[in-house]
Amino acid sequence: MDQNYRIVKTVESAGHGAVSDMHEFRLVGDGSTALLTVYQTRQYDLSDFKITGGMGWIVDSVFQEVDVETGKLVFEWRALDHIDPQYSYTMPATTDTSGDGIQPFSPWDYFHINSIDKNKDGDYLISARHVAAIYKISGKNGTTLWELHGANPTFKNLNFGFSSQHHARWHFENGTHTYITLFDNASNGPNKTNDWSHGLIVMIDHVEMTATMVAEYGAPDPEGGVSAGSQGSMQMLPNNNVFMGWGEKAYFSEHMSNGLPIMYAKMALPESLVMIYRCYKFNWTGLPVTNPSLWAYSRTGQDWDGMMFYVSWNGATEVRTWNFFTSDSPKGPWEPVGNTPWSGFETRLHVDTFKEWALAQALDEQGHVLGVSSIAKTFVPSPGLMPYCTDEGCGTAALPPDDEKIIQGGIEFRPHGPNYSTGYDTANYFPALTDPPEEEGHPGDGGGVSYVRVGSVTMLIGFAALMAGLVGFCFYKHRAAQLVNGWSDILQQYLASWEDAYLGSRARQAFLGKYAQLPQNGPA
Repeated sequence: MDQNYRIVKTVESAGHGAVSDMHEFRLVGDGSTALLTVYQTRQYDLSDFKITGGMGWIVDSVFQEVDVETGKLVFEWRALDHIDPQYSYTMPATTDTSGDGIQPFSPWDYFHINSIDKNKDGDYLISARHVAAIYKISGKNGTTLWELHGANPTFKNLNFGFSSQHHARWHFENGTHTYITLFDNASNGPNKTNDWSHGLIVMIDHVEMTATMVAEYGAPDPEGGVSAGSQGSMQMLPNNNVFMGWGEKAYFSEHMSNGLPIMYAKMALPESLVMIYRCYKFNWTGLPVTNPSLWAYSRTGQDWDGMMFYVSWNGATEVRTWNFFTSDSPKGPWEPVGNTPWSGFETRLHVDTFKEWALAQALDEQGHVLGVSSIAKTFVPSPGLMPYCTDEGCGTAALPPDDEKIIQGGIEFRPHGPNYSTGYDTANYFPALTDPPEEEGHPGDGGGVSYVRVGSVTMLIGFAALMAGLVGFCFYKHRAAQLVNGWSDILQQYLASWEDAYLGSRARQAFLGKYAQLPQNGPA
């Protein structure tokens, strides 16, 4: 996906046949190959696990490395060929993700691979939630080079344990030591090995065959921490800070290397059921090809009640300011009525005026126009809806109580006729994009929309009326025709010089918010 949120390449699973799933997708090396997970349902002899009467069903956790350009398989590894199901800590029908092993649509997920990484030697690091283990896998033949934690650990854990973990990553390696990071959920929901989830940095000593936790990062929550029964991530930043995603809880935090939290945010509360599988911190510039979304509202449709603007632009990271315009017609002219800084996903503005049509512009830090909303008709509630509305909007319709029934019939419809229209100019939903005019010597970007100052128009009209009066007076005087021609030339010259001097001055920028928008190829 590019910065315009358009898909530029799709990578699919290859050799094994099943489709890839959401647990991992990671570009490695120079981005020429991708690591991805595959959950493959298979029939399996599960009689040792009290599933009898025939073959049971199991999930084989598979990971693949796939060539991005050609789609060809580079490497494939299958858990059932290397890790026996007897080492699972999650038996059939014990959790909401384990499966019962009896039905094909509910296979036993004994391993549950959820992350893959690759080092410079070509070996892989994988995390398997249901066996509480992290494995180093040979990139040559798929054998297990070592196992951290789990039922058959290669190393002795000196000061830590983990369970139901996610997001294992290489951090540093040399001939004697390996450092990895992981998110320790310490919970699968029904069972816990710690009250709280943590991010861990673990040092493996290949000489002493020990594993030591050298750093731990917990959520700076007032309750003492966060317990994430699923999901979660840990990212090492270039400045050695640590960025944590709290998975099942839609929270994230940033910590200094010594563990001190410097940021903690909550995107949503748990009751919302919003979750974050992983989250990362990067410098991202998003420039969507969609247009800003605008909703304009007035409770009464009267100036004394004013109107509300609600504007957002999903994915646009560079918006700093919003300009708002209104008009009596979807074709303009457009009069500026407000300007306000960007204030989150949805920016609101109330103005003490009412017009039937509205428009919004998104501006960047330099004042350049990034995008223009669709022309919006200001919503005014009907008399039947108005009692459920406030100055900011209307409530949502609700079902009647159980002891009441919705009365059918008796509905009067307003006849609209064969050429019904709400008034929109369908050919010009979106005005052309341009910057406001700039000072002399600093031309704008141009592009299809011209601007004139509202005050300029008023003064021009007044001046033209005065000239018309003088011209009319001259008709009663001697040499009227010559005077008319003379006044006409003088008027044209004066207007040209006045417009150049006035609109080219430095006052132009100071009164930028006073411009009205007159699209050349749309509303005019």
